Parts: sequence; structure tokens; C-alpha cells
Amino acid sequence: MRVLKLAAACAAFLAAGATAMDTAHAEADFSGQTITIVVPFGEGGGTTRVFGYFVPFLEKYLPGNPLVQMLNIPGGGSIKGANQFHNNQLPDGTYVLATSTSTVVNQAVRNPLVEYDLSAYQPIALIGSETHWFTSSKVTAEPYDFRSIVERPLVLYALNSPSSADLFHVWVFDKLGIEGAKPIPGLSSAAGYQAFLRGEIQVSSHGSANYQRQVVPGLENGEFTDLMSFGLVQLDGTVNRTPYSPDTPTFPEQYERIHGQPLAGDDLTTYLAINAIWNRASKALFLPTDTPADVVDAWRDAFRNIIQDPEFLATSEDALGPSELIVGEEAGEVVASAAVLSDVVVGQLNDVLASNNLTFRIE
Repeated sequence: MRVLKLAAACAAFLAAGATAMDTAHAEADFSGQTITIVVPFGEGGGTTRVFGYFVPFLEKYLPGNPLVQMLNIPGGGSIKGANQFHNNQLPDGTYVLATSTSTVVNQAVRNPLVEYDLSAYQPIALIGSETHWFTSSKVTAEPYDFRSIVERPLVLYALNSPSSADLFHVWVFDKLGIEGAKPIPGLSSAAGYQAFLRGEIQVSSHGSANYQRQVVPGLENGEFTDLMSFGLVQLDGTVNRTPYSPDTPTFPEQYERIHGQPLAGDDLTTYLAINAIWNRASKALFLPTDTPADVVDAWRDAFRNIIQDPEFLATSEDALGPSELIVGEEAGEVVASAAVLSDVVVGQLNDVLASNNLTFRIE
């Protein structure tokens, strides 16, 4: 079951009759064992920070109270570490994979170096995020005024690599009809934000945590102007605004304002696929493919207990940002929709790459 904020997880799961840890199968017992969480990124990154926060809770709620350690294996935009997990799968519950958006993107865009298959593993939990766009008040002081951006002859934005999640920014600007939007390749998220602060690019973006930490103060003092979020997709397919920024319109809302008609057809199909990758599966935890059902249940039940823990409820929003959490089978559905792109989505993404004179293509 999905909840929109981790701080609200307790009530939501209690209302749904979530299974408590003490109902887990007796066979699952990690007493005296060490759990290794493979993090396919360097130390200190977002994925390490997110799942490092969960370590003491996992030691508390996994049966047998095992020791939990992080193993960072950076390289290839997470490909090296994810491949190592894939080729050394231990289906006993002691070896798990932590992923981020780039891990999903590498598989979704069919990178030939990828050996792993996220859709084949046993999903434990997804910790979602939101993507927000903002500009300088010198560009427009009117909140959510994307029309001034559309009419602007030149709008520069950062593009780390067209084979990364930054590819989706190209699609977003294209679908909003911003003909003056031009990517500046080779700028990481951090470098792009610094370029934005220097006035060298006109539009920037952040995920939930950095939006709360870095952008909201700039909005409050009039330095920045909010433009939109990507939107929170619900089980019934509707798209909600983010609870911590309820006045900020979503991408589908801005699309309709600009074009005079709702997002539909192939554009809607592509939006939902990108949203699954970018937002809903932002951070994820997986067990190997052949992990026994009782072990999978133990891990999922541990997370269901974690999000009811008083300490977690008191600290999670500060530690993780106002995040979306998905546990169990629904997480698998999201991963499947994110990791395998349809021909419609591939066609749309390749079209916007070509129209922006970027040479990368999804094969």
C-alpha cells in the first residue's frame, strides 16, 4: 500500500490491516548473521544516505536482529555494483541491492553493459521522490508562470548525460512546447544548480529533499520562482500535487494550461513511464530472484513495522524528506513499468533526442 508521506505511514497501514512482524513465517531467522546491502554508488551519496538511515531499524525489526552493513561498489553510474549483485545472488535474505533512479534508467534505456534485471528480483520497498522545476525571479516573478518560459527565445538547462535520467528533462521541455529550451551537456545536478545560481542557466530542478532544503528558502525570500512538480501518480491513474507544496501545479496541469487540452494518448503513456522511473522508484531495495517466500515476507514485514516505529515517525521526514513509500507487490508493479519501456515510450524519447541534436538513442 502506498502512502504519500512517511510520517503518515502508521495510520495508513493500520487502517489497511498491515501484517505485523510477529506474523512472519518462523523459518525466517537471521540470528547471528550479517546482512549486506549492496549500494552501487560511492559513499556519501543519496542512496547510501537513504538506506543508511534504515540500518538501525532493520537491525531492530528483521527476525533475529542481525548486523546490517553497507557495501559501496561505485562505477558506471551504478552498473558495476548492480551487475556484481546480479552475478553473486545469495537467496537467503542476507544479500540485498539498493538502487537509485540511474540504476533503473540504465536498464530502461537498454545499456549494453547492464547484466542485472530489476524486474526479475523480489522488491522489498520503494522510497519515492518528486521532481520540481524552478526559475529565477529575474526570469519571471510570477509563480507557476510557464508561459513566460515558453515565450522566451532561449532557456538553458543542465544535462549531465542524455543516457541518464536527465534525458527526461529533454522530453519535459519538448512536450511543454518550449522551443527555446537548450540543454547544456556535461553539467551534473550539483554543477547545474551552481550554474543556475550564477545566472548561466534559466531553469533548474531538484528532488524532494533538496527542494525542501535549498529551493523553498529561495522561494520565500523572492530569489526563486516556483514552476511545477512532476506529479504524484495514484493507484487509479490520477495525478496529485505534492502534499508539502499543495499550490504547485503538476506537469499534466501545466501541459493542459499551455496546450489547452489534457495530457493524453502517447504523451500520457510516456509521462506515466517516466514518472515510475523518476518519482515512484527513486530509491528501491531488492532481494535476489529465488529468495524464498518466508524471507521475502520477513523483509517486507520489517518495513511495515519500521514505518510504525515512533522514532521513525519522529525523524523520517527530516532524514528522508517528505517521501512516498511503497512496500511489497505494488513495488514490483512499479519496477516492472519503470525498467521495461514500451515501444511508444522509446519512440517518444528517441524523437526528442533527435530534435535536440543529441546523438544518444535507445536501441
